[in-house]
Amino acid sequence: MHRSTLLYIGMLVLLGGGFEGIRRVGNTLTPPRHIVGAWRLTVPPASSSCPLLEFGEAGDDSLQVEQSGRYLTLTFTDVHHTRLRARFDGRELYGSGLSTSSSCAVGKWVHVTGRLNSDHLELTLTRPQETHVPTLVLIGTQASGSALRSPASP
Repeated sequence: MHRSTLLYIGMLVLLGGGFEGIRRVGNTLTPPRHIVGAWRLTVPPASSSCPLLEFGEAGDDSLQVEQSGRYLTLTFTDVHHTRLRARFDGRELYGSGLSTSSSCAVGKWVHVTGRLNSDHLELTLTRPQETHVPTLVLIGTQASGSALRSPASP
């Protein structure tokens, strides 16, 4: 055989081995849980003169979650339609965004951490740069029609 033929066959073997390696690793990966949709929130009464979120009428407390893989956009139905970006690892989420709240907090960072516990979402919002760190704990349940799903298996 010619040297060029051996080189060509060797490159094909390496290419096939690389594809097989990628396929094997890819079969072990799973996407994060699907939590997109509307969530009804239980919001405690405001206890601060500069709240983290300002909700209008009672019963209008909800959260819209948009998801792209592990990345989330959380949009609250507060007066200012606060939007926070977060990462989700399948059970816990963390992220932040600039406050659009009343004049007392405009432009300050709001941090969000949370955990998905079976059928409800627990969120904690804070503004850590303040001396007295305000904290807001929210409990969310998925609104009807947007049930939680696990990703489809291949």
